[in-house]
Amino acid sequence: MARGKSNKLKPFQKLLTVMISGKPVTIDEIDATLGKEIYLYRLSTYIWHIKTQANGIVKAIKDGRKVSAYQIVNVAEVKEYMKRAGVLSANFVPGQATKVVRSKKNDTPVAVSAPVEKLEDLNAQPQPAIDVKVEEVKVDDVVDVVVTEITEV
Repeated sequence: MARGKSNKLKPFQKLLTVMISGKPVTIDEIDATLGKEIYLYRLSTYIWHIKTQANGIVKAIKDGRKVSAYQIVNVAEVKEYMKRAGVLSANFVPGQATKVVRSKKNDTPVAVSAPVEKLEDLNAQPQPAIDVKVEEVKVDDVVDVVVTEITEV
């Protein structure tokens, strides 16, 4: 059975969505928007893919010997690549995690909930308090702890 084309974006295509404006994008901005989407230590590989697969001309803006930002020079040609490759129609929003979690039982997608910021976001119910009664038993200079009763309060 043949599989259809995947609509999942490659990491360099996600980077393209951030850089497509043509303005210099600092490495800190890339980390802030795509930190959960791509591996930052592979940034040079993603830039290389932009150059070889999307025919992009990428200008490295340096501070001494260290690269501080990247800029796409030929924005129009790269936008054409993005249309052909389906990057624009993938509805990818930089900075918004798109990780798909699959259940282990039947490999169906499971909805990923929003991150928990407050305790109320969990909608948790309080559990009843537990009262534990403990006795210490001393046998041959060794103290053992024995739980004698556990009750809900």
